[in-house]
Parts: sequence; C-alpha cells; structure tokens
Amino acid sequence: MLIPDLIQGRYNEWETLYNPSRKSLRMLPGTLKHDVEINLQYKDYVTAGDVASVDDIPPGSGAVIRAGLNKHAVYRDEHGKVYEMSAVCTHLGGIVHWNAAEKSWDCPVHGSRFSCKGEVINGPAVRNLKLISHDAHLGAAEAGQKLKS
Repeated sequence: MLIPDLIQGRYNEWETLYNPSRKSLRMLPGTLKHDVEINLQYKDYVTAGDVASVDDIPPGSGAVIRAGLNKHAVYRDEHGKVYEMSAVCTHLGGIVHWNAAEKSWDCPVHGSRFSCKGEVINGPAVRNLKLISHDAHLGAAEAGQKLKS
C-alpha cells in the first residue's frame, strides 16, 4: 500500500514508520559503527605485506607482498610456479587476504572470493584480479634451475 503512494506522491499515514528512505537518530550509532568497520578494511593499503619476498612463499600457498606503493597477491603452486596478481579486489578495492584453508583470495570488505590464480569464485566482484605475471619473480633456487635448463 505504501510504495504506490510514495511513487505517486500521495500521503500515507504509515510513511513515517515504513518509508524505505526514513532516517532515525536511533539508527545513527549502528550506522556509524558499520561505516567505521568497513573503512578499517582499507588500512591494508598502508601496512607491510604478509612476507617480504616471493621466496618466502612455500609451494601450495599464497601471500600478499608489497611492491612499492602497490600490493600484489602471489600464489606459488605445488610445482613452484608463481602467479602474481593485483591484491586489489575488483569490486570496491579492498586488499584481498590469503585463505589457506580454501586456497583462495578473500576480500574482507564485501566478501568477494577469488581462486588462487585470481578468478572470481563468489561475488559481488564480477571481474578477476588483474594478472601481473606468471613466474615474474623466481626464487633463487628456481632461477638457478631455469638457467641450467
């Protein structure tokens, strides 16, 4: 009953109680708390990475590393191949975190999940993490092996 009246600009006695755009001072503390919690997720932009170097990531694992002003999500597969992508979630720009139990990159802002290689598993994100390189950063052992081959 209320929505047609709101659309047509007619008075409805229930508007103050049920109007979807109503605002209440009682809602302010909860709204502010939620806003602070969401915005704290962006602190990861100024923190160090999980590890200092790609060499510190064991096979079958991932970590976020700092690359200058950027953060990179780096996964090393069981065979030592390195997948490096932007750690910035393609939905709202949060920094993804490695989920060791699921072997996925998870965004703390709105819950988007990406595979270990950066493909979207669950939204709200609809675009994969931006691929930076495969094997761009080889560890010392891997670089030596490549030179021998």
